[in-house]
Formats: sequence, C-alpha cells, structure tokens
Amino acid sequence: MSDMKKYIYLLLATGMVLAVILMSGSMLTGHPVQADVLILKAQSMNNTISASGKLQYREGIAVKAPGTGIIESVAVKNGDQVQKGDLLFSCYKIEEVYTAMLSQYTGVHDTKALIGLLSQYGSPADLLQEVKQYGTLENVCASHNGKITSLKYEQGDIIEKDAVVLKIAEQQQAEVPVNINESQIQQVRIGQKADIVFNALPDRHYSGTVTKIANEADVTNGLSGRETTVEVTLMLDEEDKDLRVGYSAVCSIITSTDEAVLMVPYDAIRTDEEGDYVLVYEQGFARKRPVTVGTEYKDGAAVTEGLSENEILLLNAEMIEPDQKIILPDGRESSDA
Repeated sequence: MSDMKKYIYLLLATGMVLAVILMSGSMLTGHPVQADVLILKAQSMNNTISASGKLQYREGIAVKAPGTGIIESVAVKNGDQVQKGDLLFSCYKIEEVYTAMLSQYTGVHDTKALIGLLSQYGSPADLLQEVKQYGTLENVCASHNGKITSLKYEQGDIIEKDAVVLKIAEQQQAEVPVNINESQIQQVRIGQKADIVFNALPDRHYSGTVTKIANEADVTNGLSGRETTVEVTLMLDEEDKDLRVGYSAVCSIITSTDEAVLMVPYDAIRTDEEGDYVLVYEQGFARKRPVTVGTEYKDGAAVTEGLSENEILLLNAEMIEPDQKIILPDGRESSDA
C-alpha cells in the first residue's frame, strides 16, 4: 500500500472517530430527553420508629358460666361485634342434671362424679342427647355492646361454675403491642401518634396512639437476632369491622416532626468524587447542583444546602447527564416557553 493511500485511510479513520465523538456529544446535549420532575416545596416530615405487632383487644368484661354445665351451642366467634341482648351461648346446668340423674347412675354422689361420668361420652352430640333428658336450657346474652374475645369453648364442652366462657371488649379497645429496641425507647412517649398498616388491608392506614409503655425490658427475637426491647401498646383511634384479632401490622410511631423540609427522593441524589449532587432544570437544560444531605426519612432525605423552594428537580437522574437538553412533562424545552 502506498504512503498516499495510508495517509487517506488515516484521515478517514480520524474523521470517523471525530464524527462518533461529535454525535455522542450531540446525543448528550443536542437531543432533548423527556424528564420526570418534582417542584420542590417545603413540607413537614415525621421522624418515626417502626415496629411490627398483632391486633388484639384490651381485656374485656368477662362473661362467666351461670353454673357448672355443658355448652349446648355457641352463637358467636372471636372478633364478632355484638349488641346488648344478643345471644352468646346456651348451656345446660349440671346442678339440675345431677339431681335428675342421681337415682339413675350408681356412684354418682356429687357434681364432680357427674362430670367424670359425662366426660366418658364418645361425642358432644351423645353427651348433649343424654343431658337434654334431664336439664333445662339457659341462654346467656350480652350485657353490653362490644367485640368478642377470649372465646375458647365450643358445643359439648363441660364448663364449671364461674368459668370465663368469653370476654366482650368495648368499642375503641383494639390495640397493637409492639417491641421497641432499648436504644430507641427514650424517644417514645405516652400520647404520641402512630400510623398502622395491617398486612391483610395494605391500602388502609389507621391512626393509633401510644397508651402504655412497659416498666420492664425483655429479651425478644428481632430481625438481627435476640435483642433487648420494651413493649409499647398502641390503641387504634377508630373501630373497623374489617379488622380481625391476630392481624399482623406494621406500625410507625411518630416521635417528632421537622418543619420546612426540602425532601428529595433517594433516587434523585447522585454522588461523585466531589460529593452529593442533584440535577435541576434551568432554562431547558439539566444543571448539576451540589447539595448537603441532612436527616433521612422513609422515602427520601432532607437537603439542607444547595436547593431552594419551587426549583424543578429532575427525578430520573440516572438517565440524564449534566448539561443535557430536557423536555418537561408538558412538552416544554425552555422554562420561558
């Protein structure tokens, strides 16, 4: 190959490289990119402590057995809402059965002996069939409005006099106990509000209030292993018929509130050798803006220096380079357009 041809090929190769560089630069700065934006506004941001727990109902009013007897039927289940006068359960009192059966069975001399005899029946149905011949049915009804809790008996069970058959928790007594790490418990106070989300109802947010902080710490199993925690009780501020005892919940206790915060989503904050920065929209271009990041929140961090209210923040920063032309969501390429 002659020197002239080599020279021509070298010029062509150099030209192609320059063209690629120019085209790349044109792509970065010459061709506008559609950007997602956020107009910065000062806002109040909550500092929170998160913990999980399960819904329960505060100790309700006990409903006791009217006497030693056999459960004939149960009309409610745990979590049911009842009104005053609603039927709870029915039972046959053994005292009456004992008197009637005393002459029928050898060795039945007292109530305990009768309970022993009745417990030998093969099934609740067989037991009830026998008892129905001698006893009278007694209905037990709710003395007040509330929600059924602590029900552990069912048809055919033998109950002793004054045994607690169930409890009725009054309205507004739904609560979620959570365990707070000892390193955070000093931030928690009675009366603080909490945001509560149940796994079964993920689209609903419930308001709660800290009503109790345990006097003693305990060792519990946490995400990072065994840890020392203090139990904190959150009472729900409103009642909801869709809630069920035992529902799992994620709770965020609001320990303090920061005012006038410029909060920036985490994915809008970038870092290079000079430190943290964001991209803002200025007269049609993406401009690099060094920032100082402060308190971190759930969905973003506070920027304490480098930004002002009403500036336009570019959100899809990973797709944009500094000084690149920008098209706003409304189609504008210039803030003056």
